[in-house]
Parts: sequence; C-alpha cells; structure tokens
Amino acid sequence: MEALLTAINSKYEHTALGLRSVAAWARARGHKVALIEDSINSLPLAVLDRIMKNLDEETKAAGFSVHIWNKNFVFQLAALLKKLRPDVKIVLGGPEVSYEPGKIFAELPAADFIVQGEGEEVFCELLKFFEGKNALPPHVAVRTATGVLPGRGGQAKVAELSLLPFPYPDLAQAVAEKRILYYEASRGCPFGCTYCLSGSERGVRLRPLARIEKELRLFAEAGAHLVKFTDRTANSRPDFGDLLRFLGELDCETCFHFELKAELLTEELLEIFSALPPGRVQAEVGIQSTCSAALRAIHRSNDWPLLAKNVKALVAGGKVHVHTDLIAGLPCEDYASFEKSFDDVYSLGAQQLQLGFLKVLPGTLMRAEAKEHGLIFTDQPPYEVLATKYMTYDELAFLKKVAAVFEQVHNSGHFKATLNFLTKQQKVGAFSFYAAFTRWWCEHAYYPQRHNAKSTAEILSRYIEEETEEEVKEEARERLRFDVFCSFPSWRPDFLFWRADEEFAAVGAFWRNIEEVRRYLPAYAFTSWRGIKKRWPLELFTVDPFTGERGRFWYLFDTEEERAVQVTSPALP
Repeated sequence: MEALLTAINSKYEHTALGLRSVAAWARARGHKVALIEDSINSLPLAVLDRIMKNLDEETKAAGFSVHIWNKNFVFQLAALLKKLRPDVKIVLGGPEVSYEPGKIFAELPAADFIVQGEGEEVFCELLKFFEGKNALPPHVAVRTATGVLPGRGGQAKVAELSLLPFPYPDLAQAVAEKRILYYEASRGCPFGCTYCLSGSERGVRLRPLARIEKELRLFAEAGAHLVKFTDRTANSRPDFGDLLRFLGELDCETCFHFELKAELLTEELLEIFSALPPGRVQAEVGIQSTCSAALRAIHRSNDWPLLAKNVKALVAGGKVHVHTDLIAGLPCEDYASFEKSFDDVYSLGAQQLQLGFLKVLPGTLMRAEAKEHGLIFTDQPPYEVLATKYMTYDELAFLKKVAAVFEQVHNSGHFKATLNFLTKQQKVGAFSFYAAFTRWWCEHAYYPQRHNAKSTAEILSRYIEEETEEEVKEEARERLRFDVFCSFPSWRPDFLFWRADEEFAAVGAFWRNIEEVRRYLPAYAFTSWRGIKKRWPLELFTVDPFTGERGRFWYLFDTEEERAVQVTSPALP
C-alpha cells in the first residue's frame, strides 16, 4: 500500500467526502491507497491502533484532512504516528491547514507536507514524487532542512469535476450503518461572504447533470436515508429545476438536503418543490442577518421582501422541511439589531432556525479585518467570536445560552402549538419570549445540561405554571397537552391532566360505530381495544390548539400517518 488516508469526522454517522474523493481519484489512476474513517468521539489511542494495523512496510505516506472540529485530535494522532513510524511521511490537507502552512509546520513538527487546496490531483502527483517519478508538485508546502518551502500558485482546484470518481465504493455498508452520505454537484460559490472560505473563490464549477442523476440514483436504490449536498448555493445552477424533478420521480425513501439562496427561487422552482413527495427534500436557507450594515460588512446582500416571500411559500407548500440560519457576532450588528434579525427570521415559520456564532477562520477576509471590527475570538478551533466592537462578551455569552435553550425547545419540533401561543403573549417579538424563558431556565439550574424532549415538556409545564398570567394559563396548558399528545402518543405524564379515560363510555361508543369511525379513518378495521389505543389515541381538550376557542374538542392522532384529526361525533359530546 502506497498511502493510508485517515478521516476523523465530527460524529460517527458522518462520512468524509473530501478524503473519499482523494482516495477514489488515486485508486482510479492505479495507486494503492487505503482509507479509514473514525470520529472525534473515539479514543485517540484506539484510532492510532487502527492506523498502525493498516500500515505496512511499503506505505510511504499517511494523509489526514484537517478541519476546525478535528484539528487537535488529528495533530495528536500525527505526532504519535511519527514517533512510531518516522519513515512514513505525514501529509496534511483540508481547510484548516491550507492557508498558513508556516504556522501549521510550527504547531506540528511531525508534519512533512501540506496540500493546499483541492487534493485529488495534487495528492496523486505527490505520490509520484515519493516514487521519484516527478518533481514536488505545485500547491504542496514542504518542511525542509532549512525551513518551510510554501506551495506555488495558491489553492489548487480541480478544473473538470466530471472526472471525479464516485466516492462511495462501500455504499452498501455505509447505508446499512445509517451514515449520512455527503455529495457535491458543484464547487465554488457565486457569492463572496467575508466569513466563508468559499467566498474567496468567485465562480462555480458544475458537475454534469447526467452524471449527478446517475450517482443519486445509486444512493436511492441502495436505500440511503439522507444525502446532504455540500454545494454552498445548490440553486445557483441553471438546471436545478431539472435536478429537483428527477429527485421527485425517484421511487425511494431517501431525503436530499440542499443549501439554497432564497432570492434565486423562481415561481417555477417553488411549484416544483410543492409537487415533491413529502420529505424528499430538506432546504437550508442561510440568511445570517437582516441588519443592512452587517450585510454590507460581510459583503452579502439579501433582498428581504423577496427572501421572506419565497421562504414562506416554501414552508406553506408543506413538502419541504425548511431550516434557516442566523449568525450572531457579525461586524456592525449590535444586540438590538440581532434581536430584530431573530424576530424577522423567526416570523418566516421555518421548522428550524439555527442560531450560530461567527467563526473567524484562517484564510478568510474576515480574519484580515478582525482588528477593524474589534473581533475577539478563540485562538484554537473553532475560532468562535467572544466579543466585538458592537456586542459585549456578556451579550454574546447570553446569546449562547439562548441558542442552547432554543435548540432543545423550538428546534426539537415537539412544541409548536405551545411556542406559537407563548411567543404571541409577548406582543413585542419572539426573541423577547426566548430571552425571558432562557433567564428563567438558567435561574432554575436547567442550564447547561442537555434535556431530552420529555424532560423539556415537564420544564415547559413548570414555566407555564410559574410565569403565565392566570387568564391564559389554561390555554397554555392545553396547547402543551396537545403537543405532548402528538409527539408522544403513548405517554401520559402525571403533570398533565388527561380526560379520555374519564369519558370511557363515550369513547367506547365512538369506536363501536365503524361507519362513523371511517369518516376519519377510511381503512379502519377493529383489532383490539389495546391496539386502537396505541394506534389511534383519542383525547379531549378544553381549548382548540389551533384556534384558541374554548369548549370541548376531541382530537384523534394517527400514529402511522403522524397527523392529528379533529373528531366531531354524536358519541363524543
């Protein structure tokens, strides 16, 4: 074996597209290259043992891809490996080492070579160099006896993406292990955001649609559960509508995830999205901010009226799970303007809103402008901002707490009716509710622990009892009961009051009238009382969870279809 590549992912279920592509390119050109994948959650010595067992006497190089999530882990591995096998060349690549090779060589004396930029072609040329078949290739920095020789020509790029081989020779195994499969239909980005490494490269290189469709069909036929496109702006390609139609026609359960620029969504594309099978596509829309000064500072432009219109249409279509992104700590955005950005984006109604924090990455224009904006950030990955000229440390630290609480409560998707009601009680914006709720959460020592959804339901119940006004308390309770009823149909916690058992005679009369039941469940057939209770739980509410109207409202939840249906029957007064 000529070389061993090691990918350290942030989670076990992830796959390392970058090193998989490098390995596939090398193998297609006759090189003997092996690849192992692990995660930062493993013990370093256990991963080292895997590496040592995969090396042989002919191995000339050990390659590692370095990212903000794995830098320290990889550097520890590389240093240990060098002690055990000093004859093996340590080759680093990836975004975390490509831009400052001199600094990296100083941090890691064990490193011998650094591939700068896209590694497929460069790594193959480096293997030939090790064999004495050619000179040191451009785009490779090397440690020499007298210092560091940087690569020539900046960051390497693969000009013709159609030549990239399929990176999943182990597809069946990856699917069986329920791994997330990453895929790229393009490289580059049409935009120039200063905080993003992709922003340094203007222009987009596209893979041919026919090739993309062929490989996506392989994923679908293999039964992949999630394929995530790494393209920064998937809908910037002119044939994106054709790609969506193709995905809609597949006979599969695979979900495909895209990052989209909302302003580029045409009426035609929105119609295609609305015609997709439910769950076939997830859409991530990076909004980042609605503060015009912040957007100018990061060289980004958002057409807010068009963006809002398109995201709302995407959500209203009901077929696509929509995920929006905000970044806290951007230049020129203070706490007040961030609060407005949050409220603006929250109002779009996406299923998830990801609250992230600015990372001042090496190689970005943001890093070069850090002093201008007073950016104070961590020296080690992920280089996350701690304070800025516009936002204090205390303000950003509080937003970190808001983000943690928001992730467990809102982004879990389990408490939609409850949160819709509680946020509207504030009357000044959703952020004011989540800020107040976060302070209460912290005062009760629920932070920084992680809580599962059922524990979060109990925390919400306590908040309602302690913090809501008496005149709205019942409606808040009933909405929380409805959320629990839909999210956990077989769970009946004591801290919520359940009424169906008290209406035993009425419930029994309803289920015995098969013709009546089939108005709501056309394929209904009696099995057993236990089976009915498990398959179709039925519950009485004193407040309609959708309208807020007071009265008696019976709801049936279909656990297989995952839908709640209001039942109006003479048997259920």
